[in-house]
Order: sequence, then C-alpha cells, then structure tokens
Amino acid sequence: MRPAAARILAAALLLVLVRALGPFPGLAPALAAAMLNRVVLRVNDQIATLYDYELRRAEFTKEILRREQNPELRKEELKQVGEAAFRAMFEELLLDSRAEQLAITVGDKEVEAAVAQMRQNFGIKSDEEYAAALAQNGLTDEQLRAQMRRTMRMREVMSKEIQSRVKIKEEDLRRYYRKNIEQFRLPEQVQLREVVVLEAATPAAEERSSLAAAIRKEVAAGKPLADAVAQDAAKGRTGKVTELGWVSPGDLDKSLEAAVWKLPVNSVSEPVAGRGGLHLLQVIDRRPSRIQAFNEVSAAIQAKEQDRVFTEETAKYLVELEHKSLVVADPPAEAAGFRRNLGTKTGEESIPGLPAAAPRPPATPGAAVAPGEVKPQLPDDAKNLPASPTGEGGIQKPGTLPPPKPTSPSPIPPPSRQ
Repeated sequence: MRPAAARILAAALLLVLVRALGPFPGLAPALAAAMLNRVVLRVNDQIATLYDYELRRAEFTKEILRREQNPELRKEELKQVGEAAFRAMFEELLLDSRAEQLAITVGDKEVEAAVAQMRQNFGIKSDEEYAAALAQNGLTDEQLRAQMRRTMRMREVMSKEIQSRVKIKEEDLRRYYRKNIEQFRLPEQVQLREVVVLEAATPAAEERSSLAAAIRKEVAAGKPLADAVAQDAAKGRTGKVTELGWVSPGDLDKSLEAAVWKLPVNSVSEPVAGRGGLHLLQVIDRRPSRIQAFNEVSAAIQAKEQDRVFTEETAKYLVELEHKSLVVADPPAEAAGFRRNLGTKTGEESIPGLPAAAPRPPATPGAAVAPGEVKPQLPDDAKNLPASPTGEGGIQKPGTLPPPKPTSPSPIPPPSRQ
C-alpha cells in the first residue's frame, strides 16, 4: 500500500475510535494508536503489529480486485483474504527469523546487482524512469532495497534448507509419464504459408476473386506461391507470402481452419474473406497426432515434479520451523484460520491468485512445457517483488515496478498528547 493510502487507513481507524470513545482530549487518539501498534504476531524476536496486518490485507485486497477473474472466485478470495494476509506475514517472519539464526547476510553489492537486474527486467532505462516508477509505487530507493535485501535473505534460507530435500529419481519420472501418457500427446498439425489479396488495393470484390483464382491456378500448375504473386505483390495488390509455420486445431480463425485442414500437401485453399482482403493458404506439410517419447518430455516432467515436491517440503519445513520457534499469534477474527494451507503455493493448493508468501528458488531453467498444460506463468512473489541477481522476475510494462508489498514490521508511534 502506498504511504498515502496507509495514512488514510490509519486516520479512518482513529476516527472510528474517537467517535466511539467520545471527547477526551488526547486519550482516544493515543488509545487508537496503541491498538494499531498491538502486536498480533511474534516469531522469536520478530514481530508484526495490527497495523502491519491491515497494510498487508489491503494490498492483497487491491491485488484481487485488480485482476480480471470470475466474480464468484473473486468473492471467495475476498472472504479468505484475512487468512491469506496473516499467513503471508507468518511465513515471512518464520523465514526471516531463521535467516537471523543462520547469520545469512546480503551485502550491498548483491543488492546493487539485484537493482540493476530488476531495472533491466522491467525495462527501466534511466534514473528518471526509475524515480518515477518508485514514486508510482509509493516507495523510496531505500525502502525498495530493504525489501529486496529481506527477500533475498529468505530465498537463501529456502535454498539452503529446502532445496536439498527435493530429490527426484528417474523411475519416478517414468512412472509419472506412464500414468499421464495422454498429457504428452501432440495434436495433428499442418504447416502453412499465406498470402492476402488486399482489399485496399483492389476494392472490387469481383476483381479480388479473379486475382485469387489466377494465383491458385498457377500454384496448381506447379509454380511456387512466391513466384505466383511476385508481380502483384510488387504492385501492392497482394501482400508478401507469410510463413505461418506449424499450427494446431484452434490456432486459426474457424473459417481459415475449415478451408485448409483437409487439403493435400502443396495445395492452396479456396479464397477466404478475412481481415484485409481474401486469404489464400498453402499446406506445406502435415504431422499426425502422436505421443511424445519420454526423452522428449523428461525435462518438463522433472520440473513439474520438482515443483510439487518443493511445495510439499516447504509446507513440512514451515511446520517444523514453527515447532522450533517461540510463536505468539493473536490474529483478528477473520484471520484466525491462517494456519490452513501453511506453506502451500497460493493460487493452487490455497487461495487462487493471491500473492505468495514464501519466495522460492526458480524452476529448472529451460524446461519444456508438457502438452495440454498451460505454460507456467511467473510466480506471484516474483511479480510482486524485485528480481534477484540471478534474473528471477518478470518483464512488466517498461518503466514500471511491481506493486509494493509490506515485508517488515513497522508499528506506528502513538500521537503525542496535546
């Protein structure tokens, strides 16, 4: 939450208390501030206050409302946002406390490298753009660096103490492959190239149809498509030949797909009216549906299984940390169930789409995506936090930073008595 929004929230809470307690000069504001400073969570020497919780809850709420999603899903997420926000604080305090115990430090040079990498990832080219992006997110350079330093420390804890637990055997990968064999089926594909008889250069529909028919006739007689359209392309009556590559069912507009899907190799489709004019598509080659061999998908399976095991081990590790730590939790009523799904990945096992609490090392670089799966998106913690020096983090709109997220206890002092 930006500082202005935080001040509005604090002021609103103070106003409610002042109205409730009546006109006792100095007493109501002091009591209100004391309530905001009430410690709601302690993990060893780390604390978080009600104020920290309210900031985190507001950030999570804003993120939910910002996303485009099913209204029922949004409603469910908003119902559980208190638990998610408190759980995020709890997991971070557990990791932060463990980082202190392990004496993990992040030097200024590492933070500087992370800042440089972040600026590159987010397309921030100048100091002016950087300052504007910080201001847009209600951050100072010092605050951002503090967030990055803490996040990097937590990542180091996860890497040291959880990554070694993630052990995947080849026999496990093969078992997954056999059990989920249809996941690795490639659909039938056709390789296409296209040319468009341009409507702008040939306004008369009859003339466009005649030109398209002439092109098809020349290709049918054995002439390459590029040669068949060369003169008309030079005159601007057609576009240049475009290689569309391999396409699967559903990749094309329905009318184009219907025109080409059953065509023999090297033949050209009937003209199809579309954007810009009449479209002619030539089938270059075909691939039948097939199941990929294990060696083609083993890297994707390994990445998926590593991700699953890492999630399971993270949940176990956080429970172990809690048992070894001095924990005093006094959450607000709506966050009382924060231990549910502790250590699970937000967006899957727990509440879909909320910012993840515990940062984790990136998956195996370069791993392929299994057919039928959605290509994995950047984890939410990488979207909401600066990138690490290793390049973790996504590319957003140039000149913008990910939304800030409160990452450290920051109790506000009570106002001075007048």
